[in-house]
Amino acid sequence: MAQAAAAVAERPGGISARQRSGSDFAPLLRAVKAQGLLDRRTGWYARGIAVNAAALAAVGAGLFAIGHTWWVLLLAPVLSVLCARTAFIGHDAGHSQITDNRAVARLIGLVHGNLLLGMSVSWWNDKHNRHHANPNHTEKDPDVAADILVFTAWQARPRDSGGGSRAIRPGCSSP
Repeated sequence: MAQAAAAVAERPGGISARQRSGSDFAPLLRAVKAQGLLDRRTGWYARGIAVNAAALAAVGAGLFAIGHTWWVLLLAPVLSVLCARTAFIGHDAGHSQITDNRAVARLIGLVHGNLLLGMSVSWWNDKHNRHHANPNHTEKDPDVAADILVFTAWQARPRDSGGGSRAIRPGCSSP
């Protein structure tokens, strides 16, 4: 990160006025790209997907071998980590970080999102694109919309909707 900050601080004479214009984020993005930090790492993802698939298969075999007992709960933490890894693989496929082939990226997203996690990739893409278009905007970003968690005092205000406030307040038990 120090290299990126140093690269942004420098203004080499070779940068045109057109490149200097734009957001304050543009110089940082150029520095990150110049260092190759946004390059696709297809081999790394291929290994990660294979390891994740093998681990999911092992957990599935473990669930089958253990049977209908409370001992299956020992596999829950492992399965939760694998589900998170699966979600990140689907996320990166949605951002075309794994491959530049849209059909392959879509297939990876469908397998990891729809098949393995039971989540609609189309729904996620729509929601995630709205998040990136308006990050942390309380009225436009669906990721910070008032739901189970609230992010502003305005969202936490009591509402007269018959059910009271949906905000969970410290010291209160869940409904």
